[in-house]
Amino acid sequence: MNPGKNARYLKVFRIRFYVCLFFLNWKITFRKLLLILLKLKSVYSLVNTVEFIRFIKEITCSEIVSLSKKITGSDKLLSIKSGNTAADIIIGVSDGRYAVGQTLCFLERLPENEKSTQLKQTCIITNQQTAAKLTGHNLIIVDDPRALFIDLLSQLKQSPGFACFSSLVDVEPEIHKDSQIHSQAVIEPGVYIAQGAVINAGCVIKQGTYIGRNVTIRENTTIGTAGITVYKTQDDRVLRFPHIAGVIIGDEVEIGASCVIAKGVMSSTVIGNNSVIGNLSNIGHGVNIGHHVWMSVGSLIGGNTKIGERSTLGLGVSVRDNLKIGHDCSIGMGAVVVKDVQTGDSMFGNPAKKMRKINAGPKR
Repeated sequence: MNPGKNARYLKVFRIRFYVCLFFLNWKITFRKLLLILLKLKSVYSLVNTVEFIRFIKEITCSEIVSLSKKITGSDKLLSIKSGNTAADIIIGVSDGRYAVGQTLCFLERLPENEKSTQLKQTCIITNQQTAAKLTGHNLIIVDDPRALFIDLLSQLKQSPGFACFSSLVDVEPEIHKDSQIHSQAVIEPGVYIAQGAVINAGCVIKQGTYIGRNVTIRENTTIGTAGITVYKTQDDRVLRFPHIAGVIIGDEVEIGASCVIAKGVMSSTVIGNNSVIGNLSNIGHGVNIGHHVWMSVGSLIGGNTKIGERSTLGLGVSVRDNLKIGHDCSIGMGAVVVKDVQTGDSMFGNPAKKMRKINAGPKR
């Protein structure tokens, strides 16, 4: 035997083996890489679309404190702490979990992203336990920060008042001359309707709604109504949380007949471009639906749920509130989704469970 020749054969065999192994697994490797990129894209989008609700005119932190004292009484307002002077001027309100500089927010506990410098540039309504962990912040300290925040929002809706659209929309209310509005549709003041949009008979479009180009909204659909969000205070009052965000509908969207799409509380309800919402569907407050999503008749989506791009939902699917459904998911007919769904997964049943790949609807 020739040892040199055998070594060459072994080397060639190894090369061929690894090449074959690569081609056998390239689909799996590519899929994993794609999932990672999609997750990074989702995080990037979240970071760059943090939202706040703008005041019509700026107010000062001192004015917020004075109004708080008027609402609560001096005996219930525990203390005031001054911190960063950058928050002396307040331009709007934001969600304390994703705070935006120069806004008013409330915190009942520290958010996961507390290290963000944005929080130091806000005016925060909080309790004693959370205040003890915050240094260099502008704080209004009360026993029930959520209750004071709701009471303040109710007052601030009157004066200085909130802009029609959140910070995500940089336009003034307008109905484009090339849109088609049925004579029996109701369009409230403070709505934007872009070129080519079609609003059919019996629709109600409420203030704070943005409708993109070539959107079709079929008969008897209501967009921008307030959802049901109540809070029982520590002194046994039942307060309705004001819905001060709106609804943002992208381009080329089709919304079926007799649907209800609620406006957001602190973050807008969003429907991405080229998505379809079937007849008799209900979209809760603060829901975020990605681009090219297809939802069949009678879909029920709980508040603050996120649905990724190109996902499909079959007939009569129900999704619990505050869930995340990834990109390219398929949810089968009648499924009841009670937990997060990972990108690319197929779900079916009540409660919904992961299955082999199914097609719940057409790709968009």
